[in-house]
Amino acid sequence: MPPAKLKPSDIAAEAKRTYIPYIEQRFPQYPVKSYLYPDSSKLRLTPTNGQTRRLRVAVIDGDPIDVALDWNEYNQRGSSQLANNAPTESGPIPVVSMANEKRAGGDWESGLIAPEECLCRRSNLVHTLSMPACQVSHYPIPTTGGIYSPHVGTCPVTSDVVCHVLILKAVVFRSGPEKGYNVWSDFKSLPIISVAPIRRPKLDEAGTEYSFDQERELMKEKMRTVLRIAAAAQHPDVCMGAFGAGPGFRNPVAQIAAMWKDILFSEPEFEGAFANIVFAIPSAGGSSPTGGPADLEVFEKEFHPSNIVKTTYRKAD
Repeated sequence: MPPAKLKPSDIAAEAKRTYIPYIEQRFPQYPVKSYLYPDSSKLRLTPTNGQTRRLRVAVIDGDPIDVALDWNEYNQRGSSQLANNAPTESGPIPVVSMANEKRAGGDWESGLIAPEECLCRRSNLVHTLSMPACQVSHYPIPTTGGIYSPHVGTCPVTSDVVCHVLILKAVVFRSGPEKGYNVWSDFKSLPIISVAPIRRPKLDEAGTEYSFDQERELMKEKMRTVLRIAAAAQHPDVCMGAFGAGPGFRNPVAQIAAMWKDILFSEPEFEGAFANIVFAIPSAGGSSPTGGPADLEVFEKEFHPSNIVKTTYRKAD
């Protein structure tokens, strides 16, 4: 008989018992510490960004963690081929994680199949979230809070700045649940920006729009927190999923996609701050909880070039 398939709870127990202690002992370059800042609105982006970058947005069918890891490897290969190892702007690509606002990793030790929980089973993220540098718990995360995990270096934000951010390092050591949580021979690290979306807001009868303007605006502020953290940490490239959509949070996916487009292309605060934003959304099981189009299709439509670049026609002279 084939061996019994391990349950998510068994994977979490193995990670907690074996792999997380191993990473702490064998990878000193990834210290297990995190830093919390309580108000992202006080982060000031450098004004020179807008003079050099033109934003490109892509929507990809795939898991955000796997897409970011492949992206990082591609950048590393490109950098190694440059003459004299000249530095490039592309650093490690951060991934945006939909955080549980009450506890590190949410229900990662149970059988819950949700993005943050799955990531914690395949990395040491939950351990890092639980080890604040200031010895004060980061939880519950403030209303507009977020978690940032840089790949290298220390906190890029000065101590007098307050933003809802945890700064930490995460090491990924296995594949996701769709590939059986297979353990890799080479461990990989990623920056993680974890922000807690609004959880199950009040929606209209069709389930496609927010019922209250306050919840919609708060969700937009959480999106801005993600971007402020990434920009302050000097990440011009960011990878994320359908932030806030799915059965765990149930924000209306069409409005989520439209708000991302509005913030990225219309708000002066972020003009020129980013070079590439990738929305990596798996098509398998990607239907919204309201039974509408798959999240991937909604984002593909919203960010289609015809909806980004307005075309005008002029009569020939």
